[in-house]
Amino acid sequence: MADHLLLDRNLFLTRFGSSDPNNRVLRRLHGLVTADDAWLADNGIEWLEDVVHWLFERGQAPGSREGERELDTRTRLLITAAEELPPFAEKLRGAMVRALMGSSATLLFTDTGVPSNFGFWGELVERFSSNLLPSPPVGREVSRLLGRLIDSPARADWVLSMPEGTRAKLTALLGLDTETVKRALDPGLREAAVLLASRIATQGVSDDLRKRMPAMAVAGSPFLLIPEHVKGLLRGELSLAPLQATIVACRSCLRDVTASLDETGISIDLVFRLELVNALLTRLGHLVTILYGLEEARELALVQLERELIRGTVADRTLGALWQSSTRLLARRVVERAGSSGEHYVTKTRTEQQQMLDAAAGGGAITAVMVFTKFFIAFAHPPPFFDALFVGLNYAWGFVAMQLLHFALATKQPAMTAATLAGAIEAQRDEERPELSPLVDLVARASRTQFTALVGNVFVVIPFAIAIGLLFEATSGHHVLDTAYAEKTIRIHDPIFSSTIFSAVMTGVWLWAASLIAGAAENYFVLRELPGAIATNRTLRRVFGASRASRLSRFLTEQASGFGGNVGFGLLLGFMPMLFVLVGLPLEVRHVTFVTGQLAYAGLALGPEAFGRADFLWALLSIPMVGLINFGVSFTFAIVVALRARGLGVRSQVTLARAVLRRFLSGPREFFLAPKDDPGDASVSLSPAGEERA
Repeated sequence: MADHLLLDRNLFLTRFGSSDPNNRVLRRLHGLVTADDAWLADNGIEWLEDVVHWLFERGQAPGSREGERELDTRTRLLITAAEELPPFAEKLRGAMVRALMGSSATLLFTDTGVPSNFGFWGELVERFSSNLLPSPPVGREVSRLLGRLIDSPARADWVLSMPEGTRAKLTALLGLDTETVKRALDPGLREAAVLLASRIATQGVSDDLRKRMPAMAVAGSPFLLIPEHVKGLLRGELSLAPLQATIVACRSCLRDVTASLDETGISIDLVFRLELVNALLTRLGHLVTILYGLEEARELALVQLERELIRGTVADRTLGALWQSSTRLLARRVVERAGSSGEHYVTKTRTEQQQMLDAAAGGGAITAVMVFTKFFIAFAHPPPFFDALFVGLNYAWGFVAMQLLHFALATKQPAMTAATLAGAIEAQRDEERPELSPLVDLVARASRTQFTALVGNVFVVIPFAIAIGLLFEATSGHHVLDTAYAEKTIRIHDPIFSSTIFSAVMTGVWLWAASLIAGAAENYFVLRELPGAIATNRTLRRVFGASRASRLSRFLTEQASGFGGNVGFGLLLGFMPMLFVLVGLPLEVRHVTFVTGQLAYAGLALGPEAFGRADFLWALLSIPMVGLINFGVSFTFAIVVALRARGLGVRSQVTLARAVLRRFLSGPREFFLAPKDDPGDASVSLSPAGEERA
């Protein structure tokens, strides 16, 4: 059948949709095939957008094969129509070549898939604005054309997952394999190489990177050699090898900077800069290999560059991609700092378990005092803001006291042990058959440590609360709580008909957030070089002496994480309920130790007959329920974040969970009770401070 006859609508529909000639998808394709040539000359880019959009429109095209996706059916239909209708093929090729000829590909190779701003916050604002505002016209920028055609992850996946035969047909159909197109893109490749080299030099000697490479003089920095080598390569004065060696040297410097972050601290902007320079080096390597590499290396670089450009076209507009790439390393460092003492919360022997029980008992005693003082804040009825502030400070002083006295609070430990567990999982990530037994042992030790701390907290807060209440009654002549307040306390702790469950969940989230605050506080302390600043401060040295100023610096450095986490957790517990009330959510603090203390004071006020009341006994059931929720939520958030910060997926969690369940069903004892000490074991043990000692 002559190709010009197929342009007739009825014949077109019959030829390509014999089973469904009235198909709406096919009618839309016919409209694209018969687009007016005069209109197409001025609106070729819009027409190309329509063609790509047709591939992803709703509806079902005729002629689908068994097991074939709708997108593949339409792609095959488009290619078949172009092969049988040369005028349609000419329109496709002509529209694409006209769009590329006379356009600049420089920004395509320098900015697509690579941040164009030199700071995280500037890049964040740029992406946020680009998502809100209409896209600018394509003009002479090839990068904008690609962004118009590939504007979603689905379209990017379509291009990258396309079978090789289909890809070759589309490439030829659009004329992308012609020498004309290659010559049009070549100046952009060369200009992009020069621009990338300049950016690498600027970023590589920036202050935050340079001060972390103190052994390297600026004049000898490999980053500054990059522009010189690129220009020499483009002029034909140098070979590719020196530039490649310099790129390797630059990457080595970046690895040294990354390795130093534990000592120097980390920030979002610093992580962004590290990611940026690595991306610039990678992109430059691809471009110069395409221009001057050997045939095999050139083909590989082309494939890699294509993937980067197509993925980057979508990712450049995505806030989540920027946040994830720039915060993963930061999250890992913060999580590791939060869990730097996590191994101290994993008991191995019966002696260590007893030491944890003693530390938890001290934490329970302080909690009884905190609950007592919180009641008096409530009795004073201060304005909401000051009520939240006083309550937060009340919690904060108690947590800091526990820290300085080396006591333990059970539900604060899961977030720390989670980081330790994630590190152990990562150590076996590359193993073909990872040995799960040591990981399960670690989970069992962590579990019994948490159980021990919980028992120590709960069973000590009760007698201490009773003792404080009796002492207060003896000195004042009345109970800490009156009958009405005691009844209210019982009512609000009902495990079902109150906000107890949701409040316990949120308290678990705050427990996890406190661990991140602890890690962030220590990171900030190191990042701002505060240890050295305190040790060398002239005022402190004059008042306390040089040796005491140094000791103060060491003390604050060691305690920065604890102070940050404890004060932060206290203020979270104080202010978050007030903020929830402002939005109409009556959520309160439901921490297992505080719940136990509050019910102990309420029971003391009501007397022994309280234990004969169903509502009081029912409220007592909230204690184990709240403890389980606090522990589970805090640990779940912590382990998920710790694993993601290390690039570990869900599979690691599921595999470990199954192994733990099998171990628990076969022998639950080890999850609650440590084995007896081995007299011949001279390993480390836990001090009450939760620190290792020989």
